[in-house]
Amino acid sequence: SPGTFRISSQTLLVLADGAGKDDRLAADQLNEALVEQGAPPLKIVTEGSLRKRPSNFILIGTAGSKWARDLLKARSCRLTPEMKDEGYVLDVGSDGILIAAESPRGRFYAVQTLLQLVYRDKKVVQVPRVSIHDWPLQKMRGITDDLSRGQVSTLENFKKIIRFLARYKLNIYSPYIEDIFVFKNHSLIGKGRGALSSAEVRELDAYAKQYHVELIPIFETLGHWENILLMPEYVGYGEFPGAHTLNVSDERVYALLDEMIGELAAAFSSPFFNMAADESWDVGLGANKERVAASDIATVHAEHYKRLFAILKKYNKKPLMYGDIILNNPDILEKIPKDVIIVDWQYWAGQQYPSPEVFRNAGFPFVVSPAVWNFTGPFPNYLNTVLNIRNLTRDGYRNGSLGVLTSNWNDFGGEALRELNYYGFAWTAECAWQPEKADPVAFDTKFFRQFFGNEEAGRLGQTIYAILSNPFNQMHWHDLWRHPLLPLRQSGMNHLWRVQSIESTMPFVQSLIDEASATALRNKDHFPYLRFITNLNLWFAEKLRTGELIKQWQRDSTLRLNPDSLQALVTPAATQTGENLRNVQREFRTLWLATNRPDNLDLLMKRYDRQASYWEEIMQQPEQSDPTIPSKWMYHPSANPRNRDTSATQVPRAFFRIVLDHNRQEPPAGIQVMADTYAKVFVNGSELGELYARFSLSLLVESHRTKRWDLTPHLRPGRNVIAVEGANYNTFGSAGINILGYRADPSGSYETIVLDSLIKVSDKVSEGWTEEAFDDSRWLPASPMPYPNAVIAPDFRRNRPSWIEQ
Repeated sequence: SPGTFRISSQTLLVLADGAGKDDRLAADQLNEALVEQGAPPLKIVTEGSLRKRPSNFILIGTAGSKWARDLLKARSCRLTPEMKDEGYVLDVGSDGILIAAESPRGRFYAVQTLLQLVYRDKKVVQVPRVSIHDWPLQKMRGITDDLSRGQVSTLENFKKIIRFLARYKLNIYSPYIEDIFVFKNHSLIGKGRGALSSAEVRELDAYAKQYHVELIPIFETLGHWENILLMPEYVGYGEFPGAHTLNVSDERVYALLDEMIGELAAAFSSPFFNMAADESWDVGLGANKERVAASDIATVHAEHYKRLFAILKKYNKKPLMYGDIILNNPDILEKIPKDVIIVDWQYWAGQQYPSPEVFRNAGFPFVVSPAVWNFTGPFPNYLNTVLNIRNLTRDGYRNGSLGVLTSNWNDFGGEALRELNYYGFAWTAECAWQPEKADPVAFDTKFFRQFFGNEEAGRLGQTIYAILSNPFNQMHWHDLWRHPLLPLRQSGMNHLWRVQSIESTMPFVQSLIDEASATALRNKDHFPYLRFITNLNLWFAEKLRTGELIKQWQRDSTLRLNPDSLQALVTPAATQTGENLRNVQREFRTLWLATNRPDNLDLLMKRYDRQASYWEEIMQQPEQSDPTIPSKWMYHPSANPRNRDTSATQVPRAFFRIVLDHNRQEPPAGIQVMADTYAKVFVNGSELGELYARFSLSLLVESHRTKRWDLTPHLRPGRNVIAVEGANYNTFGSAGINILGYRADPSGSYETIVLDSLIKVSDKVSEGWTEEAFDDSRWLPASPMPYPNAVIAPDFRRNRPSWIEQ
């Protein structure tokens, strides 16, 4: 209707008869919003305390309130059956505002809508005249939040996230847990990782309930156990050493899962429990190879799921699980009960998604799970996010989905700061409430104005996000941390265009941030995160530009003949780039600690430190153009690693020996070893240790893919032997190793010793093969073969191991 309702100090905020503490919380939220707009908080009174009905009011009305019923009738409004659980009427008239709903949640959501409508015009706080009859079309609306690969929020930050979700009428917060929970009898799990205690979970659970948000745990029960299986105490629970999945034929696994699920079930009050079981590709590659061959992979998975369903039933929990393995093995749908809720995750930006129809036709309840694309780089890829969330939510709704749970992931250490995900959370709310009407253009205008509190700051914020979302201003983690002297990773984008875009737009974005932060009324603490992204982008462009310049100088024949001239060019460029990196590192550390527990930050600081050491080495050796390791990846000559031709020979187990003779060469003082993908290392028959970390999205696991051993306590006069048992459990894998020796001289510098020519190999062994006296005369010389990723040479002086680039 034309006109507005003015909120003044004379306006009474009335809690109707039957209102409870939920309504009081909603009233308090309204007052907080008014204070943000520069208005005084309203006096809160109860309907029963009024002798007469005021003419200037905001009424939070229950179904049992006579005044609310009279107003509904007088204003031609009514509560319909669709509104029963979460719907409401919000009617803004000339004399006052009516909020009416049957449920406390409906009244709470009405207040959230009112918060979006309140605005300040000069000195007047007002609300447009509207009549809204509203309810959601999707029952389950929420997000999943990865805690296990890096960031674990402080309790206050968790609560902030919950309040944000509630403000946009999302009703589920689903923390993703691998090892981030303190289990009573497993003190090593989660140690030093910021794990949540059961008391902390219960506190968050109770807090979320006040805001009508349900905490549903996601606990991995098959795949993505790599953080735990990395520990020697738990490696035996895996499908094989280095597996990311559990051994589903080991009864100890089910006793362990029963115990863990029981503790989580007691901490989370929700009747739902997401048992995950996604990306469990390792099942059947090791301990269960014969079991799968005797039946089929679908049966083995289904039998495991049914064991878990029974455990969850024991603890009165209703199961949810991810659907990716099922889509790859659809026979599972005929082998499991039809009451499990499938979480259909699809993260690509598609116009249409076929998977919801698959689950509908199979008769399963399901929710769709798109993603905030925050996992590929520092700033979310919101172009993909917007399309993915809208279209998957729409197709899920058309096929009868229960709702949407938008994922965000913390791949590679959780470096993508969680505070930058709020836009994607709010877009989820927009799409989940009315799946077929979500309009990103209209949403952007509304969201940024509300998020920053006024029109001007909202317009600036919208522009900032649009520029940061430009593909030329996006970067991938693997590009950001790649050694600057390596060839650039293949990309569809010209790197010169990328550098030009970043360097031309980021200063402009920084000026917009200054302007917006000066005018914003809300969420001013968001701007330092945006500024950090601009500074990191600028450093990334500087890294690309400087790295390419140094490569060009190194190729210049004139400069190669004049090392001093090359040094004079390289030193200032590399010095400045390294110093700017340290500035960005300090900025990142401050932002991380503002909202997250300090645990896991050290892994990310090491990323910065490793990159800084690259620039220091470039200054010290400007002519050194190849930063990769001098040792090769060595295999059995019959091996064909990664050859997907099924007729190609693979050598999944191989045994390597290096014989060193004091009379002919001085043995190395130590060795660095990497494996493709498993190695057990011996010296003169004594076991040094194992290496079984494989490529993972977990930075914790990635940091264990290289190991270094001191040989000096094990060496003896005369002949010595280094022996390595290698294995590769991948379908198209052959066992391989990369081994590099080293020794230090009295000055403290290190000499690297390439041992490749000394490596002999066999695909069979007999007793004593790790001993020096073993006869290996019939063994073959190991063969160097290509490895798909560049490996950076170690810097033993700095105690920096090799790093496998992606």
